[in-house]
Amino acid sequence: MIRISSQQIFSSGISRLQDLNASLQQTSQQVSTGKRVNQPSDDPVAAARILKLDQEVARIEQFQRNAGLAENRLQQEENAISSMLDVVQRVRELTVQAGNGALTPSDRQSIASELRERLDQLATLGNARDASGEYIFSGFQGEVPAFGKNISGNWVYQGDEGQRKLELDEGVTVPISDHGKGLFVDIASADRTFFAEAGGDNVSGARISTGMVVDQDLYNQFYDSNGGVDLEVRFVANGGSPSGLDYEVVTREQPPTTVATGNFISGESIQFEGIQFEIHGIPDVNDTFDIKTSERQGMFTSIEKLIYGLENQAKGRARATVTNFAPTGGKLYINGLSVPQGGAGAVFTGTETNADLRDLINNHTELAEQGITASIENGNVVIRSGGQDLNISAQDPDPKVPPWPDYTGALQVTGAKAEDLDLGAAPPVTSANYQGGNEAYDALVADSLVNMDNIQESLISTQTEIGGRLNSVETTSVFLEDSSVYTKDIRSQLQDVDYAEAISNLTFQSFVLQAAQQSFAQVSRLSLFDRL
Repeated sequence: MIRISSQQIFSSGISRLQDLNASLQQTSQQVSTGKRVNQPSDDPVAAARILKLDQEVARIEQFQRNAGLAENRLQQEENAISSMLDVVQRVRELTVQAGNGALTPSDRQSIASELRERLDQLATLGNARDASGEYIFSGFQGEVPAFGKNISGNWVYQGDEGQRKLELDEGVTVPISDHGKGLFVDIASADRTFFAEAGGDNVSGARISTGMVVDQDLYNQFYDSNGGVDLEVRFVANGGSPSGLDYEVVTREQPPTTVATGNFISGESIQFEGIQFEIHGIPDVNDTFDIKTSERQGMFTSIEKLIYGLENQAKGRARATVTNFAPTGGKLYINGLSVPQGGAGAVFTGTETNADLRDLINNHTELAEQGITASIENGNVVIRSGGQDLNISAQDPDPKVPPWPDYTGALQVTGAKAEDLDLGAAPPVTSANYQGGNEAYDALVADSLVNMDNIQESLISTQTEIGGRLNSVETTSVFLEDSSVYTKDIRSQLQDVDYAEAISNLTFQSFVLQAAQQSFAQVSRLSLFDRL
């Protein structure tokens, strides 16, 4: 016989009711949350897998946010470059227009004015910002404008050479920026050029112009002869100079070599070895200006030099003034053509006057074909080109066999680019070049067109790279989306509740709990005292 006490009956009934109620509450929670596993105890194995899947979903979502950010950043950069290409194309059109020989100085000034507007427009695009307010082309220095004006008013790059990248997936990164130095500054130049800038320690506020190369051959020769050493303009006190200063151009090496000297006059062109620039203002005696040679030239500098040429390089015929002419024999050579015209036997006799030299030049059939003429002005013979440069030499620049005779006697011809022809100098200067504005101006336009093409090529190349990056971002985004759907589907199978089953269980468990409660109520009323 088994004896069951009333205490056992009550304890067993209450325990059963609690278990049924707990199951009902668990099912009710599953229905309300939509999740089968709400705590690890519901299904420890599934809970562990769900935790890992949650981490995977979070990782994918972070990569998706990175992909969205990369796409936005690259699209902004692409839009800026696309707008720049439109502006550069307009600059190129203006450059072609500037080469029109029928333009007046006023026309060239008008072109220069529009070029300045286009230059400012390019600077605005170069300082474009992303959605977070950072400058796109500044490298890692997103808070610093990519381009700003230096003391001379020229646009210079202010960022660094950093390239930002974002991780789009495990082992997959994509660049989301291009620094302005590589994109807009390090561009191949049509020929060797130079950059002029004020020294960092200058205190006077004096400015140096962008300048231009006025004789490429002479500049190349100078560059090769001095090994490509950069130059420095410095100043020394001179009470006899109008400004109280003289300038010296020296090489930046130890010991320095002096290249050019002269009285300093604010705004007056300093020209030597085929280059020209101006310094405006009165420098301090300790101020310096750097002249750096390079075979690369940035977008802004190319346009600034074109503007400088339009505003400062006058078009005209080369002019050489013969201030001392007293031949004793031989020949004079103008652009390689001998005067007097004829073979080795046609030479000066020693009796020729300035008028004779004028007539010999004007009656020279080959010189006439080049448009070279001569006239007498203020008692001197003035030789003018047809637009090209003039080379006047006392020696045959193209030696023949047997050799033609060199000029002998007194000869001085002024107005040269560098040293004047002067047989009386020590040592004698036997040959000199005389600049015609047309050649320098035409060379500027031709070089500027090449530079514009190089700029467009750089922009288009980067634009193509950006297109490739956007394709990579799009492909990775599709993969991430597929991975996200797959991962969430597996997690759903483990975590999400089957509502039909859960509601059915809830109904059944409610019924069982209700029956148990009613049964317990009946049993709890039974007592041995009822049998007495």
